[in-house]
Amino acid sequence: MLALEMVPDRNVSYRRDKQLVAEYLLLYERNRSPELLEILVLAHWELVEYLASKFTKDPQLREDLVQVGGIGLTKALQRFESNRKVQFVTYATPTIIGEIKRYLRDSTWSVKIGREAKKLHYQMEEARVYLSNKLGRTPTLSDISQWLNVEEEKLLEALEAGPNRVSASLQQETSGDELFLEDFLGVPDSDYDAVENRLLLRDMMADIAPRERQILYLRHVEGLSQSMVGEMLGISQMHVSRLERRTLSRLRTAVSSCSLCT
Repeated sequence: MLALEMVPDRNVSYRRDKQLVAEYLLLYERNRSPELLEILVLAHWELVEYLASKFTKDPQLREDLVQVGGIGLTKALQRFESNRKVQFVTYATPTIIGEIKRYLRDSTWSVKIGREAKKLHYQMEEARVYLSNKLGRTPTLSDISQWLNVEEEKLLEALEAGPNRVSASLQQETSGDELFLEDFLGVPDSDYDAVENRLLLRDMMADIAPRERQILYLRHVEGLSQSMVGEMLGISQMHVSRLERRTLSRLRTAVSSCSLCT
């Protein structure tokens, strides 16, 4: 194993210098050197940039997300243990993405809103969707109040936070006009028919091999390319493509069979 004084003073890349970076990871795990941590952060910086680019095309927001993702990368390096028997990039990706998503969630409010009001606003949105499906109609403020066991006055206060929320992806400006309750409640969601299929797929995924589940997650949840997934898992892009295609085919067949049985 390398000693710290033997670490060359040069930039390395986790993609180009795989073996060297692996040795650096083992060395950092042993001595927790701040200098080595910096080298490892720089070695994986292109991963952070790649993941941040998946969330926005706006250059300014992308730069913010890269910096936030760098925090996630640093946390992953500090927490990583080689005995996990998993490649570091595979381990770090969810941590980096988690930091980015947390930043987007917390920063999608155009003015300072209390944490409790934010939380209640999200709960109202979730309750609206659930109750619309359960009741077969758009729920009233009273319905939501009873379901959440929260006074209507507090719901109205949280509702006022709604116009101050700005979508990081849409960046849509608000007009400043008065917000009516019906604007918040909207119309019944047309995707309720898909709920049963989602629950069915969740149960079916339990029977899928761990690596295939991981491929589907990285491809269809995190939106990574097949080549990036292959690099993370140590297999070729073509192998990723074959496994993904085979697994999706199995799931489609299973869903079709269940649909015919109902």
